[in-house]
Amino acid sequence: MEKNRSSHSYGRQEMMTLHPGTIILLGLTLGFTLEITPAKSQSNASFPKSRRLWKADKPYRDLLANPVEFNGPGREKESTEVAEVRIGVFGPTKGKLSSAGESLRRGAQIAIDEANADGGYQSKPFKLVFRPDDGPWGTTARQMVKLLYEDKVWAVLGSVDGPNTHIAEQVVTKSWAPLVAPTASDPSLTQINVPWIFRCMPTDQQQALALAEYIFYKKGYKRVAGLAGNDHYGRLGMVEFERLARRLGYSLALNLKYNPGQTDFSEHLSLIDGSRVEAVVIWGAPEEAAWFIRQMRSTGMKQAVFGSGLLAVPEFLQATGLYSEGVTVARPYDSSRNEPQAVQFREKFAAKYAREPDLFAAYAYDGMRIIIAAVKAGGLNRIKIRDAIAHIEKFDGATGEIQFSKNGDNTAEVKLAIVREGNFCPLPLWIDD
Repeated sequence: MEKNRSSHSYGRQEMMTLHPGTIILLGLTLGFTLEITPAKSQSNASFPKSRRLWKADKPYRDLLANPVEFNGPGREKESTEVAEVRIGVFGPTKGKLSSAGESLRRGAQIAIDEANADGGYQSKPFKLVFRPDDGPWGTTARQMVKLLYEDKVWAVLGSVDGPNTHIAEQVVTKSWAPLVAPTASDPSLTQINVPWIFRCMPTDQQQALALAEYIFYKKGYKRVAGLAGNDHYGRLGMVEFERLARRLGYSLALNLKYNPGQTDFSEHLSLIDGSRVEAVVIWGAPEEAAWFIRQMRSTGMKQAVFGSGLLAVPEFLQATGLYSEGVTVARPYDSSRNEPQAVQFREKFAAKYAREPDLFAAYAYDGMRIIIAAVKAGGLNRIKIRDAIAHIEKFDGATGEIQFSKNGDNTAEVKLAIVREGNFCPLPLWIDD
């Protein structure tokens, strides 16, 4: 396999002629500047770190070397005329994401209960204030305004997906309030240098990188098909995977889409079967992925199957049944971690709700704990709470160690897991020096 790839083959595939002024403008737009030297390859500043992918590439200057700061006014003395410390949470209560929204609330409530058992904030209890983001376009904006101006929350946690979190980000940017996104993995949320948003779960870009390196380098597959839901999550995730595949020197043999709720994948399977595809990467919801895999395996097709982090949930295993055997997924949250913080959270969650926590609950728990720690450090002042979150160096969470990048992303390494006998089994980190 070594002789078939070159660490710079992606550079040859993507070369183009640009005027130096265009290159400078592009660099400033993306948050970095480039040294204009023909022998240098494209900068990697807008991509996650890899053990090998851009080892030789270094930007001339990285404008994200320093944290995104807010230097405006508003750091006056905190309010003392409150009976409780309100933290806002917003998420879905209806539709396909309703179970994720329920997990979000439950995980956040566990963190609130812990903080209050520890004395709250200066003897004032913390209170979770929830607003749903269900409904047509604009609902999230209205609910965010209510949280910030009617409920007078000090910070906000939510939502579970990218589109609603994007809207919330616009509101907090105008309102000067911190927003912690527990599970929204859309990379563009943190690519515009907004100082008010922080993300707990690794991005689609980070997940795509872990999958791409494993699929093309470790497993040696060359003909890979992409299958993505025709929605915000699926489209953006597959764009990231396809781009990273090209940078590794490979192109997708097929790039297929399916509609949300689709149950018949016969046309997709026919195309895959006739294209000498060795592996399929799915970027979508557990329900449709389960339908596809069951139909694929029932026809006798043997291609390897990989999936994004949204498949690393019990619902996927339940819906796919025995056909999930051997499926490999990005797994941002490892529910089998035995560190004290992770074990304690799982035990408390199971005792309160009679079920195991999923990734939505775990990241909501960590996100709320981060907000609570910031309130205790910064006081009842939204800007100081933002400052406190931005200056967290390392946070020991139930999902693992959270360390924010300069633009608010969690820099944690994304691990993979393979399904064995109905369980997600962690794969060891693959490192090729």
